[in-house]
Order: sequence, then C-alpha cells, then structure tokens
Amino acid sequence: MKKVLSVFSILLIIVSCLSGCAESQKSERKAEKVIEDIITYHGCYDEKADDKVNELLAELNGIDSKQGKLWKDIMEYWNYANNELKINIDKLPKGLPNDGSLALTVLGFELNDDGTMKDELIGRLKVALDCSKQYPNAYVICTGGGTAKNNKKVTEAGLMGDWLIKHGLKKSRLIIENKSLTTAQNAEFSYGIVVKKYPKINSVAIISSSYHIAWGSLLFEAEFMKYAMENDVPEIHVVSNAAYETSNDTYKLSEILRWETGGMLQLVGNNDLAMKYYFNKYKKPAL
Repeated sequence: MKKVLSVFSILLIIVSCLSGCAESQKSERKAEKVIEDIITYHGCYDEKADDKVNELLAELNGIDSKQGKLWKDIMEYWNYANNELKINIDKLPKGLPNDGSLALTVLGFELNDDGTMKDELIGRLKVALDCSKQYPNAYVICTGGGTAKNNKKVTEAGLMGDWLIKHGLKKSRLIIENKSLTTAQNAEFSYGIVVKKYPKINSVAIISSSYHIAWGSLLFEAEFMKYAMENDVPEIHVVSNAAYETSNDTYKLSEILRWETGGMLQLVGNNDLAMKYYFNKYKKPAL
C-alpha cells in the first residue's frame, strides 16, 4: 500500500510540475505578445496610443513585474528620444567621461554599389574624427556590415575604420562591428563585442546623421536596458550624441516611428513582423 501511495505521489508531483511549466510557457508567450503590442501601438499612433500603451504596460506588469518595469522605462525613453533629446550638431558637449569608459559609436550608412562610401557616411566620419579629438581617451566603435550590391568584400565598418585610421585615429582605439545590416543590429552586435571584450565601457555617445540620432539612441538604449535586466549585469547608457547635419526629407516623424518600430521588434526577436514595418507592409492594430 505504501508503495502504491509513493508511486501515486510521484505521479502527482510530475503532473504538477508539467502544469507549472505549461503555465510558465503560457505566461512567457503572453508577455512577449503584450510587448509586441506595446511597440506596435506606439509605433503606429505615437501619443494617440498613450492610454492603450499604459493599459498594456499594466497588463505586462501583472504577468512579469521585471518586464513591466523594463518596458515602462523603455517607453519613457522612446518618448524622450523623439520629443526632448537634444541633438548636438558637429561635436559633443563638454563634461563626458574623458577615459576608456566612453565609446563614440559611429553608425554606418548604405554603401554605393561598387563598395565606396557615400558622402553622408563620410560626413558622419568627419564628425566622429572631431569628436575623437575632443575625447582622446574614448574608444571609437564603427558599426555596419556589407551593403554594397556589387562588392561583397567590403563592409561599412571596415571602410569607416580605414578612413579614420588614415586621418589620424590610433588603431588601438578602434572597435569594428562589421556584421549588422540594420540599426537594431548595430546596437545588438556592438553591445555583444563591448560586453565580451571591453568591460570598462559603460557609456556611449551616438554619432550619426541628424535625422538618425533619436532613432539610433533609442535602439542602443533599449538594447542596453534589456540586456542588463535579462542578464543581471550593470547597465550601459547612451549619454550623448553628435550629428552630421543633413536635410534628408525622406525621414519624416511618421517614417522614423515606423523604422524605430521595426528596430524595436528586431530587438525582441520578432524579425518577421519587423520586416513588415521596415518594408511598409504592416497592418495597423485597431486603436
């Protein structure tokens, strides 16, 4: 009789564990869906979706309080980046860390078909070079993969690094990330290198075109916050920026929001939905 009860008890424990695992997976899937909804509602409707986003944040907090806090912080930064972030033209402000804890992160730009750099990318590099002289102890990260249609041997970051060294940057200061094809991947892959090889870096200044600063800052800061929470490590933060000023009329706020949304979806792992936003083939959620 004792043996039967023992077997029965074991079966109950197994069933309980399986049930618990199923509930955990269900909650995890639900949390992921809520996060995707938070991103897409804000990306499609901006401040018009504030009430809906707050409702979703409350729902997420009920599922997972750590994720709830994380995404509340990320959404606050998203609003800040597009509405309040000061964009510094041509140079960085004074007062940033003047040591190896700072990384100047230069975002790439699509190459010409033959593998040469476009004027806009060279403009970003000129700003980066000037900033590297302002902060001579900071690292310089060049980020961007192979985007030349007819030349697969070159990458944005490789050419950027060569240009900077040719114009006086010490090779010991240079960090190359040459696999990324989107701004979200710029953030993810650059951070992966920093975490593994440069643990002293704890702050980043974004260098890009003026229309791209808020967009780049958002994706880097979101990746930093997300990684720190998920891996229980100290946070890195975007502390400033410097912009190459360009009047690119392609990117109105609505378009920037769409690209930001695609990037945020990439950061949370939904590449299929991200591509629909990148290529403007998405369907707006009903508000």
